[in-house]
Amino acid sequence: MNLLRHLTVLLRHAKQRATERILAHRIQYHNPSLWSHPTAIWDYGYRDMDAIQLGHGVVVRAFAEIIVHKHATHSSIEGGLIVGDRVTISTGANIRAAGGVIRIGHGSGIGQYVTLVAANHGIHPGVPYFNTPYDETRTGITIGENVWVGAGCVLLPGTTIGDNAIIAAGSVVNRCVPANEVWGGVPARKIKSLAPDAMFARSASRPQPADRHIISAEQEIPIAVHQL
Repeated sequence: MNLLRHLTVLLRHAKQRATERILAHRIQYHNPSLWSHPTAIWDYGYRDMDAIQLGHGVVVRAFAEIIVHKHATHSSIEGGLIVGDRVTISTGANIRAAGGVIRIGHGSGIGQYVTLVAANHGIHPGVPYFNTPYDETRTGITIGENVWVGAGCVLLPGTTIGDNAIIAAGSVVNRCVPANEVWGGVPARKIKSLAPDAMFARSASRPQPADRHIISAEQEIPIAVHQL
């Protein structure tokens, strides 16, 4: 038995746990209305707190992993995360905001084990996939207000989801989804239209503060979104 090797592994794990706790604590300190489960992982540059903007009453469930890299090795585009009021990010969600900005509007729900990817590697012959620069022609994800992203969905770079839309569980979205529509499948396609939500339409019509991309909302998250 190599005692030094055991100690090295233990110290490495202890350092990782300490780093995760410090980063999670800083997020909570700067966002006192945030409810984040102790098992949720916040991974971001220590000096990049300005790349994360959280609205009031955001909920992050167990084992979610939120990665925000303002400066990514493989991209010249800055990463960032902008989350509106009363957004729920459910169990096991994987949000990777590097090489682009991910925006989630007021009252939206991100279901269990959903993956949001702001940028992806390009393909270059003879170069290992994960060593190539990000494709900068399709970056970022924008999710509107009162959007329900069902469990197990994957939203790819360049995707926009309009207000009041629903993405069916297990879907892969690689294009823009209009407001007030239900989409599903691989790749996702329109299933049906929905009646516009008047409350959220009024909220969206209010002017936004000049220094932020998010504004306050006056409506609670629908019960169905709470139960994602």
